[in-house]
Amino acid sequence: MRVLRYTLVTDGSSDGVLLGILDWLLEDLLEGQAADVAIQGEWADLCRITTRNLSEKIAKAIDLYPCELLFIHRDAENQSPQERVREIRKAAESLNQEAARHPVPIIPVRMTEAWLLISEPALRSAALNPNGKVPLQMPSLQALESLPDPKQILHDLLRQASELNGRRLKNFRTNLRVRDIPPNIKDFTPLRQLSSFQALEADLQAWLKRWLDWRE
Repeated sequence: MRVLRYTLVTDGSSDGVLLGILDWLLEDLLEGQAADVAIQGEWADLCRITTRNLSEKIAKAIDLYPCELLFIHRDAENQSPQERVREIRKAAESLNQEAARHPVPIIPVRMTEAWLLISEPALRSAALNPNGKVPLQMPSLQALESLPDPKQILHDLLRQASELNGRRLKNFRTNLRVRDIPPNIKDFTPLRQLSSFQALEADLQAWLKRWLDWRE
């Protein structure tokens, strides 16, 4: 069985939740092309790396987490996705490392958290209250890429879903609960309606085609 190792470089520590989405997408894309591929993903935990230079972060990530496939995440925020992609490719091209030759950008329009707002049951389970009854005002799929602050919305919904109050609510750690959302989503297909996810999938398909052709 062939092994495909990938490394995820992210903007911040909370973006490690993308691993679950990438595992699902890779398995889905490879299902009809190469079922004999084992996927091994690693999030590059660079919290102790003080540099803000993207090239240095990429180089360190590859050194610590060797891989064939490199995902580089940047939130678009106030930049256009195209500008972020150019920034990623320029930083990677400056390195003399094989894995950096064709990085796959991940550019949510706002923040990663928007991609986790697709399943109310998963959110309730992550809030440790799967049978909760309090109504949740989940944003529509069509609105996800225009939300001004997806992270705040996601954390607020987790608090509501917990149905806790007082001191218990105050001690409710939404940062930890966010990590449990992806494992509770079995199918990320709805994300394929988002332009940012479509771009990720197209880039990943192109990378996989090169890799599979080379491996033949």
